[in-house]
Amino acid sequence: MENSENKIIFHSKNHCPSLEACIILDLDTREVCKAIYERPTEDLIRRLNPKLRFTRNYDCIRPYSDYCEKIIILEK
Repeated sequence: MENSENKIIFHSKNHCPSLEACIILDLDTREVCKAIYERPTEDLIRRLNPKLRFTRNYDCIRPYSDYCEKIIILEK
């Protein structure tokens, strides 16, 4: 995890119904999470502060990693 003036990186290990569904249905979480959650989360973050940006590190996403890495960036 990282916490700086302009960036927060956090690791999620919590229960995730989407992860469970992807495993059962043999779907790739990298594709599903990007398609379903990236835009709504980005929109929510921008409502809090228009300079905030949200993304994920799709190289670190379950079940391919031990956690899902999420990133919030404050643009200058």
